[in-house]
Amino acid sequence: MLGIPAICWALWKTRNQVCFEGKAIRHPVSIVCYACALMSYWAGLFEGEDRKALEDGVDTMLQIALRPVDKMVPGNNQLLLQQEEDDDQHH
Repeated sequence: MLGIPAICWALWKTRNQVCFEGKAIRHPVSIVCYACALMSYWAGLFEGEDRKALEDGVDTMLQIALRPVDKMVPGNNQLLLQQEEDDDQHH
């Protein structure tokens, strides 16, 4: 249920960064990583099995999204690091 709002919010925020701040998107997977970060944060609103299921789903989504990146550059976690740095600067 949280996947669609998280993806929409990630797209909107990325669009704003590109249009108004002049930032470039280095790889489209960064949007998925941002959506996963939102869903992980929102998982704190849930308890028990719902929280665990959401966190497991986010982990699976990240693993699948990062497969093409890992094939290009093995061990590359720069997208996650870049997103974390961007989030820290905005908060």
